Amino acid sequence: MIPSSGSGSDQLLAFIKYLRGRDIPISPADSLDAVHVASLMGYQDREQLKHGLAAVLAKSRREAQLFNEAFERFFSIEHHADRGGSDPKNDGQTQAARDSQQHSALEQLAEENNSVAELMQTPLMEALTQGDEGALAVALETAAGEADIKSIRLFTQRGQYTRKLLDALGEHQLRDVAIKLESHHTAAFEELQALRGELLERARDRVERAYTIFASGDTEEFLDEALSKVKLGNIAPHQMARLKKLVDRMARKLAVRHGRRRRKSHRGQLNITSTLRKSAATDGIPFEPRFRSVQHRRPQILAICDVSGSVAAYAKFLLMFLYTLQDVLPRTRSFAFSSNLGEVTHWFDELPVEIAIERVNLSYGGATDYGQALNDFSALALQDINRSTTVVILGDARNNNSELRLDILANIKSRCKQFIWLNPESRRAWGSGDSEMFSVIRHCHTAAECNSLKQLERIVDKLLTDMRSR
Repeated sequence: MIPSSGSGSDQLLAFIKYLRGRDIPISPADSLDAVHVASLMGYQDREQLKHGLAAVLAKSRREAQLFNEAFERFFSIEHHADRGGSDPKNDGQTQAARDSQQHSALEQLAEENNSVAELMQTPLMEALTQGDEGALAVALETAAGEADIKSIRLFTQRGQYTRKLLDALGEHQLRDVAIKLESHHTAAFEELQALRGELLERARDRVERAYTIFASGDTEEFLDEALSKVKLGNIAPHQMARLKKLVDRMARKLAVRHGRRRRKSHRGQLNITSTLRKSAATDGIPFEPRFRSVQHRRPQILAICDVSGSVAAYAKFLLMFLYTLQDVLPRTRSFAFSSNLGEVTHWFDELPVEIAIERVNLSYGGATDYGQALNDFSALALQDINRSTTVVILGDARNNNSELRLDILANIKSRCKQFIWLNPESRRAWGSGDSEMFSVIRHCHTAAECNSLKQLERIVDKLLTDMRSR
């Protein structure tokens, strides 16, 4: 059911939150566009509203499919809520009402028991015993408003809000009478308990629908935000699929932010000789000025990853991030090492990222030797580094008290545009034990702690920003 115009904006914002929870990125500007579209089209024509919202909220074929599924589910949930959770098979009556004999004990007892008589005359009991679906739906929605169940945000809050909803309905009256009947009026007690069970089931259904609408988006965002801050080395195996989706989402966001290249406002230095020569055919009037062409070196990234021990988990996600962003990043060459170092770029060109990373770990895992690795890198790629090159090393700089070859690091820094060292260890651990990090820092343009997706996103974002500003 599509909401009326009076409640439309609130429901539309709830729907947008619902979409975010289903992995459709929606910016504040997109939300404003959606509100504007809905105000123009109105809420009466379901299909028209659906197509209008899809035009501004779904930006790819994948998102369009997710949007269509979410739209049908969200508004079918709302329709179910408006019907008060009734089942068409019930033909407008509750199970309690269809069995007329079920209430005989309560009705007979009401003639001689004031507590039961007063209870039977309450609107809630009348709706339950008579199977009045309309009255039950109204009571349920009124109580839902009083209990503020739209504020539910966590899955674990369902019991809390179910209790609040039952209290707002007046279920405590049924409970108090049931306590009095339990010892001496077994048949009436069982009938009243059946009605309480029915009411509890309705309340649970209404709270779960509220959670689906109002909480799922927030919960998904909460879980993703928490996961993005967890150290990648501590990620449990069952969380890997969710983490991969989070990497893809972060990469899409950065791709949108950095995908549009700004046009340069200048065209270089005027080539006077060529301009005058060209203007000879137009009586010396330079209709087509010529400029000196400037050859720009193509930027590139060289990513050098320590894949030994626990550091391998961090290298995996750095490589995953870089190769997911190839549409907006310059060409990336990748190198992996524990002791011996080798270039692994071809695996990422030929294989899916996850498979390439598995092959890298199998081929280059082992004991760490930064000195040997830097020697190998110097032979393989040092001559390819120029002022358009960004070099990124990910490693903990722990070298088992062996020589690190700081001279090679100094040579890299002198040749490249940026030299970035990412260390998955906490800064507090730098320099402790066999860590050579404080020696490394002197030979880098930037050295940063990087052990979570949130930190990795921030570093890659800055890297892309620096490249665009050149």
